[in-house]
Amino acid sequence: MNTSAMNDDVLTPRLDWRWKGFPPAAGAVTADTIREQKWNVLAGDMLLPVMVMKESALQHNLGTVASFCRERGVSLAPHGKTTMAPQLVRRQFDYGAWAVCAATVSQARIFRAFGAPRVLIANEVVDAAAITWIAQEKDRHPEVELYSLVDSIAGVSLMIEALEAHRMQSQLSVLVEIGAPGARAGCRTADEALAVADAVAGSGRLRLAGVEGYEGIIHRDGMDATLAAIDTYLDTVRTVTHDLAARGLFADQSEVIVSAGGSAYFDRVVERLTEPWDIGIPARIVLRSGCYLTHDDGHYDRLSPFGSVRGDARLRPALEVWGAVLSRPEPELAIVGFGKRDVPYDRELPVIRKVMTRRGDVRSPDGGLVVTALDDQHAYVRVEGDMLEVGALIGCGISHPCTAFDKWPLIPVVDDDYNVIDAVRTFF
Repeated sequence: MNTSAMNDDVLTPRLDWRWKGFPPAAGAVTADTIREQKWNVLAGDMLLPVMVMKESALQHNLGTVASFCRERGVSLAPHGKTTMAPQLVRRQFDYGAWAVCAATVSQARIFRAFGAPRVLIANEVVDAAAITWIAQEKDRHPEVELYSLVDSIAGVSLMIEALEAHRMQSQLSVLVEIGAPGARAGCRTADEALAVADAVAGSGRLRLAGVEGYEGIIHRDGMDATLAAIDTYLDTVRTVTHDLAARGLFADQSEVIVSAGGSAYFDRVVERLTEPWDIGIPARIVLRSGCYLTHDDGHYDRLSPFGSVRGDARLRPALEVWGAVLSRPEPELAIVGFGKRDVPYDRELPVIRKVMTRRGDVRSPDGGLVVTALDDQHAYVRVEGDMLEVGALIGCGISHPCTAFDKWPLIPVVDDDYNVIDAVRTFF
């Protein structure tokens, strides 16, 4: 992936008033010269609140998951919607990613603009404008691989109609999506999947490249019941793939793509889908984990195979949000200067990990400080036996990184001493 294909000022913009968290700078400071400024988050150089990424955690997580995939013989197409940061996606490609995933064609356009050679749109595409873009992109760049999903004959018909109107020169590659009862898109029965696959095979405009599913939407009461339901679902994905192969629908292909695996249960995907296949051609198992890159201090820390509850090999949380104590209006209440505009709150509230006193001492709060609520720009912190002073700094871990990156168009990257060494641009 070649991010240098874009103008320098796209990824390394001038650090001016457009980028929250960054201080006023003397002269023409750009993101690629940020290390030279010798800014430090805990020294008071940044405007608060600020969300930072820790370089050592990023590096660790990239290597951990790349090694996992390599040792188990599976491919990785990290879901780019998590970060929408071409600089980070490039690093994932550098660590061996097979492709990048997108949830929408608009996202796919961004990754293609930065040179991604293979994009899996892990969603159905049914609107004519989106299908036309895919066709145009394939016609302009025949060497690029673009995939999308189908789960209905109606969807297949819409794709064919748009492709015929465009007179696409090559076929568009699609994967049949297998869904789960009560979940989102995807064929609900094997018979539905076979009918959709037959429609693809007979279209002349589409090429059946494989089968796709997403197990992360499956939830039951308790972890054991959830894992059992996920295993059953993955067995269905496997059975449907075998059935399609038995009908000769992959006969003209060199491999079959079988893709599943979010950030929570990708170990189950590997366990169920890497067992030997008897379909006459190789099966490429493609994981789509995205949140592993930065991990978190909440949702994925509990659910990930490399989290604190389920895993032995640990991922490290890379995101922290820092804010100042603005007010102590009540003995057990502190108001901190970050809110819904700055931190994710769709899964859980931020978790306070560090406090820096006005004297510069950094310590752990030992559970005595809890974020209980957020307004747009304020956090309500319950204080238990802690003399938290106005002006102290609080560093928080977050839960669910997918809703953290969209709040920060330019994110400072820091070393373990909180020196700012880089900046990452996001495109939401």
